[in-house]
Amino acid sequence: MFRNAGAALMGIAIAAVVYTVVREIGIMFYAPPDGLDFSNPQSVDRYYAQLPLAAYLVVFAKPVLAAFVGTLVACLAGTMNSYNFGAIIGGIVLAYTVSLFIVEPHPSWIVLTTLVGIVISTYVAARLAPQSGGTPLGLFDNESDSGQDSG
Repeated sequence: MFRNAGAALMGIAIAAVVYTVVREIGIMFYAPPDGLDFSNPQSVDRYYAQLPLAAYLVVFAKPVLAAFVGTLVACLAGTMNSYNFGAIIGGIVLAYTVSLFIVEPHPSWIVLTTLVGIVISTYVAARLAPQSGGTPLGLFDNESDSGQDSG
């Protein structure tokens, strides 16, 4: 149980680091201008209209890569079913991304593709993990942690 909790926490931490690193790389190339008022929808719309597609790819890549790497690390470190780690890590990244999209609105196409990308990247990471078999979402039914045989 402790190993899986630690693996989940490590996956969350790694996802946060990946998200931050990709965000900082994006800011190096596409920093918002000084004095941009994000509370003014017209100025934000003008700012988004002038951004190149590569800036939107950074917005897409941040949570998608974070969900993928965080889920994969948690799956490799833990012993429970990898879909459980995917549900935990991917769910946290998804919730965080939705909250950011609510606070700072983006074009609907980038919101939709990013949210779908998080789900797909989480699923792919869980499938790539060695222990991807078993019953998904049996979060607390892991026999290997309790040391007892159910049969």
